[in-house]
Amino acid sequence: MNPYCFVITSFGKKENLNDIKLKQKAGTAGPVQEIDFDRIYNDLVKPAILQAGLEPLIESEERAGGSIHKTMYEKIILCEFCIADLTNLNPNAYYELGMRYAVKPFTTIPIIASSHFPLPFDIASDRTFIYNVDENFNLSNKQNDIDALVKKLQYAKQNRATDSPLYDLINGIAFQNSVAHEKTDVFRDKVQYDEVIKKELAYARNRTDDDPNKIKALRIQAINQIVEKYQPLENIETAVLIDIMISYRNIEAFNEMQAFIKRLPRYVFETVMVQEQYAFVLNRNGGKAKPVDNVMIQEAEDVLQKLESEGKASSESYGIWGRIYKDKFDRAYKAGSMGEAMVYLENALTYYQKGFESDPRDAYPGVNYVTCLELQGKREEALRLLPAVEYAVNAKMKRKEPEKPDYWDYATLLELAVIESRFSVAEKFFYKAKPLEIEAWMFGTTKENLSKILNFRKERNETTADLDKLIGLFG
Repeated sequence: MNPYCFVITSFGKKENLNDIKLKQKAGTAGPVQEIDFDRIYNDLVKPAILQAGLEPLIESEERAGGSIHKTMYEKIILCEFCIADLTNLNPNAYYELGMRYAVKPFTTIPIIASSHFPLPFDIASDRTFIYNVDENFNLSNKQNDIDALVKKLQYAKQNRATDSPLYDLINGIAFQNSVAHEKTDVFRDKVQYDEVIKKELAYARNRTDDDPNKIKALRIQAINQIVEKYQPLENIETAVLIDIMISYRNIEAFNEMQAFIKRLPRYVFETVMVQEQYAFVLNRNGGKAKPVDNVMIQEAEDVLQKLESEGKASSESYGIWGRIYKDKFDRAYKAGSMGEAMVYLENALTYYQKGFESDPRDAYPGVNYVTCLELQGKREEALRLLPAVEYAVNAKMKRKEPEKPDYWDYATLLELAVIESRFSVAEKFFYKAKPLEIEAWMFGTTKENLSKILNFRKERNETTADLDKLIGLFG
């Protein structure tokens, strides 16, 4: 599948503002020349995009319901590439280009007809592609302009050099300066979108029944009904699509989550957050398959490898990558293949280390990095790193104020206290975490991590009575 290139342009036939100005200046009357923007798109822009190996996307081709502006803005922001035709001083086009420049440092190409050049001084003329038109506003050098625009798009694909003047002027600008791992977890609390659907999804995730065995199926059915109610997915706000994806994850409906992600519009599917979650669910479903589906797990790694090769990998990417090898370690360990298990553990440590070093504010890869060191018996190294991870957790809790900490905040502090062998402190964090355990699998995950530490300490003939007692609290 080719990446999308969104096209910002006017539509249909519009009066040529230059012709109007000339007539006004000369004091003459008569018919005003028209610019056929649809023809420029179909004869120049669309062919160039296709020849460059991209897929054109233009709002006029959409039959979107709801807020057209919102879905259009999402495409402007999320599509990998963008062409903006600034001919005729369309204020909407300039506004949308400004929005694009604010969030994307590269892969944006302004274009303009030769008769409407030069541009306003704020637009960098050396980065604007000029297509040639004659006095009747016909494309006068069409094939050469198509070829030149193809080259410009291909250059953008290969080099990803900064083309946003905003990013040029303010080095290293970043508007989304939040921790990668937290973005998914706090998404629905932080992002404003359709309150009706938000409430419907909250209700669906919390459906209950007298028979505990039926609860998960009821919740999956309720989320599925919301998806069907508001489809096609292309017409649904991106924030809603992300919340649906996270809702499946929250209730551990991993097969449904994977199927839903594959149905997402590609401009949403290709975002870093969705790609990370896709890798997460591929690894989860591949590991739970009977027998283990190594092809699916390899696909998860391929997704993360692509993010890394494109310079998009975050602490969350590396945390998920570490989890892939941690799961491989678990399977080999349970099968009694200790040599293989320890190689996987080393690989898991490598990716968790990359994740924590790429963003030391993210405690998730940090605590797993420390735990891997503990399992390897590298106690001194783990204890040197531990205060940094503990600081990251406490800083996260402060960032969330006045909201309360969540289960994972206290569970992480509990695990760090265990590694330090401070069991009275660990027990305190257990009782702080306990009322925040909204799903049974949360306790199960923490208990499993502590059990690994217990087993490895026993193998090293270390005292484990206090840890045994702590694990017993989890039931």
